[in-house]
Amino acid sequence: MTEQKNAAAAKMHAASEEKIIAELLVNLPGEEDIPVDLPSRNRFYNLLDPSKPVSIRPLTFADEKTLMTSREGGTQALNKLVEKCVQNINISELLELDKLYLLMKIREISYGDEYNATITCPQCAQENKVKFSLSKLKVNYLPEDFTNPQEVELPVLKKKIKVRLPRVEDEGYLRNSELALANLWRFVEEIEGHSQKTIISKVIQKLPLKDAHTLMKVLGSSGYGMDTNIRFACSYCSLIETMELPIGADFFTNS
Repeated sequence: MTEQKNAAAAKMHAASEEKIIAELLVNLPGEEDIPVDLPSRNRFYNLLDPSKPVSIRPLTFADEKTLMTSREGGTQALNKLVEKCVQNINISELLELDKLYLLMKIREISYGDEYNATITCPQCAQENKVKFSLSKLKVNYLPEDFTNPQEVELPVLKKKIKVRLPRVEDEGYLRNSELALANLWRFVEEIEGHSQKTIISKVIQKLPLKDAHTLMKVLGSSGYGMDTNIRFACSYCSLIETMELPIGADFFTNS
């Protein structure tokens, strides 16, 4: 009899706690998925559910804690963040231009549109406290006739070459300029109709500098995706110039 009373009391206590918790969290924002229109317009993906869009959710406190305490490198930590917050797509297949867009949007819906940063003026070395509106960054969508791989003509060799855009799964080949140049051949599908990797790798090694830069420009999706160039006007001197949005370690914190 005593055991039954104890069990009933424990059940009532648990129910009471649940009620209190529910009341305390009554104004908790919902975690509804927000559809996004990727710069690629999903044209090169097999979505997990083709009938649904790619969507994102805001960061949770647990997500932020994981990001801040992660022992993994910055790129790996960010990829895990994207994997947690993005639905209906295989993260490893994401084009790099879409990944940057998603990171910006996740930050925007998690902490708000305004982003505060400190920029050291390259002319007078004074620190400037500046604010940016993430929603105002321009997004350049891939045109309807865009193909992947892209076919371009090498300006020096005058040969047509097909180059595929890098995805998240390729990031290990692009960690720095030296690695990227050494692995250019991996992204080339054809040179004048020749698709053998042995031929492609040997030709790429001998490319003139101008041709190599042409390939790098394609890999960087130059002109497409989220335009992170911003106008900086120093408050202390006359410098006005266009520069990259300064994204520091605190970008995914409520700074």
